[in-house]
Amino acid sequence: MKILQGIDLVKVERMEQGIRRSGKAFLNRVFSASEQAYCGSKRMKFEHYAARFAAKEAILKALKVHPKKGRRLSGIEVKHEATGKPFIALDKESRKQFCLPAQAQIELSIAHEREYAIATVVIVVP
Repeated sequence: MKILQGIDLVKVERMEQGIRRSGKAFLNRVFSASEQAYCGSKRMKFEHYAARFAAKEAILKALKVHPKKGRRLSGIEVKHEATGKPFIALDKESRKQFCLPAQAQIELSIAHEREYAIATVVIVVP
């Protein structure tokens, strides 16, 4: 068994500036359609975008994948269980790209407040 861990902190203002500057192209490359709908429906939408971005970066750190400029992150999606607990869903392309077996468990914790968002990821690979 192998345990991988990643953490990331994002300044909400920086995320807001990036989205305002790059617009839809950035959103489509980084966030899935359902993530965009979820965050767009929130009063403090940039906090929610920043938390999801932190989760995606935490996954990359846990897997020791170097974040490349232009990398499509929308295949790493933050979803919620019925209880509200967030979890990571990877599309087939991302799972294959990261060489992550289907049996791997990914645990996610995210938090955000006005200035910062943070995410931590633990991956257990049997």
